[in-house]
Amino acid sequence: MSDAAGLVVGLIAGLILGLIALAILGFILQWLWNTTLPEVLGLNQITVVQAIKILLISSILFGGHRVVAVQPSVEKSVETKENSSASGSAFKRLSESSSKRRADEPAIGAF
Repeated sequence: MSDAAGLVVGLIAGLILGLIALAILGFILQWLWNTTLPEVLGLNQITVVQAIKILLISSILFGGHRVVAVQPSVEKSVETKENSSASGSAFKRLSESSSKRRADEPAIGAF
């Protein structure tokens, strides 16, 4: 089999597996919704199609849909290493800022 044919077969297999996974997640969400929310909050029951739509909307809103891994640029990773080593630890900066507290300001957690 040629590379192009293997690529097409792989894409079709991935698409079918993705649709099967989406349907399974839709059934799980529908079951959880229909067994819990009508009793607890008095909401209506939903269908599998509505459950899949909720999954897609939540995926868009909460960003659980990254397909391509984004590599950080070399400059940013080098800059981050330089900043962390030059400025010291976060605990050191926090302790320095808390020591500059005014005398009449109560300490955190003080009653």
